[in-house]
Amino acid sequence: MLKYIISSLLLLVGITTQAQDTISQPKYQDIYGLRIGTDLIKASRNFWDKNYTGFEVSADYRLDKRKYLAFEFGIEDKFKEEDQLSFTTNGLFARVGIDYNVYDNWLDMNNMIFIGGRYGYANMSQTLNSFNIYETNSYFPTQTFHPNLKTTGLSAHWLEFVTGIRTEVAKNLFLGFTFRMKFLIAQNQPSDFENLYIPGYGKKFSGNIGAGFNYSIMYNIPLYKKANKKESM
Repeated sequence: MLKYIISSLLLLVGITTQAQDTISQPKYQDIYGLRIGTDLIKASRNFWDKNYTGFEVSADYRLDKRKYLAFEFGIEDKFKEEDQLSFTTNGLFARVGIDYNVYDNWLDMNNMIFIGGRYGYANMSQTLNSFNIYETNSYFPTQTFHPNLKTTGLSAHWLEFVTGIRTEVAKNLFLGFTFRMKFLIAQNQPSDFENLYIPGYGKKFSGNIGAGFNYSIMYNIPLYKKANKKESM
């Protein structure tokens, strides 16, 4: 009789433990797909900045639970007038890298708080529209020349550290922002002046370090689902 009671208790404990595991670790399915969007800041800039034309297309593809392959491509045409010269930069750029999601979603949520990195490349031309000759004698007027000298086939390479947030505001529709720290690693420049603006990189400061910000809208195209198990809290 005692043996029967002990066996029954062991069976009851086993069933209870299995039920607890099922409750604490529910199964759910992760959505894997291709997310495509654009930078809203660049898109809106075409309307309020008469010296700028450009766009950027961004995409990412989910590799596993945490990692996403990211790709960005765009075109920029920028006119800029400095104290001593004015110039126009136009060209295309591309960035590729990895994003890592550090946020633990609840069940079927797909939000992201991510960190990552990019390799960036730009192919561009620079046009020196005008420049002033500096005069130490204030009695003579400043001389302005308009050479309209265009240099093509220029390029630049840089690395980026990125961090940001993406939130699903509607089914498969995401809004988010990205902060970027940029490190220029190589470039070739016109013979008569340096690159002051690089497509995809932005304004170049001294020390070859830059920064940037994107506010994006993206739509996820679901391709397949993969079963997963939620970690116990």
